[in-house]
Amino acid sequence: MKFTEQLDLFLKARFTLIILVSSEEERALQAIRVLCDKTGRGCQSWDTADGFQWIAKTSGSVPVAKDPLAALEKIESADENHCSLFILKDFHEVWSNPIIKRKLRSLSQKLKYTRKSILITTPTGAIPDELKNESVQVEFPLPDSQEMEQVLLDLTQPAGIKINLTALGREKLVQAAL
Repeated sequence: MKFTEQLDLFLKARFTLIILVSSEEERALQAIRVLCDKTGRGCQSWDTADGFQWIAKTSGSVPVAKDPLAALEKIESADENHCSLFILKDFHEVWSNPIIKRKLRSLSQKLKYTRKSILITTPTGAIPDELKNESVQVEFPLPDSQEMEQVLLDLTQPAGIKINLTALGREKLVQAAL
C-alpha cells in the first residue's frame, strides 16, 4: 500500500495522532499536500520558527501560536470544517515536557469525536511510552526509481544543465542515487 493510501485510510478511520518517521520532511509534506488537495482536506503545519502555515486549502486565516502548548490549544479550538489535518514539525523536541505530553494525550482522546487529526513529523521512531497507545506510527518510504528519475529531471531542467547520458547511464545514475 502506498504511503498516501495508508495515510488516507488512517484519516478516514479517524486516527487522531499519527507519528510520521522520516528524514525527508519536504518530500513527505509534498505527498501530504497532494493527498489533501485530492481529498479536499484542509491542512496546516506548525513549527516553533514559523508558527502555523497552510499546506493545503489556503483560504482563511491561520491561528497564531509560537509555543507548543498554544499550538495544541489552537488545534483544539479550530473549526474542523476549516482545517482537519494539523502537522506538527519537530514536535519530538518538546514532547518530553510533561505538560505538553499530557495535553497531547488529552487532545488526541478528545479529537476522536471530531474529524481533526494531528500528524507529527520526526526523524526518529522514539515515542514516549505514554503516547504509544494513543498514536499510530508510519514510516515514510524512501523514493523509488521513478521518483529518483523525476528528481534528476527537476534538478537539471530549471538550471539549464545539459546531461548527455545514455539510457543505461541514466538508469545507473538513478540506481546509484537509490
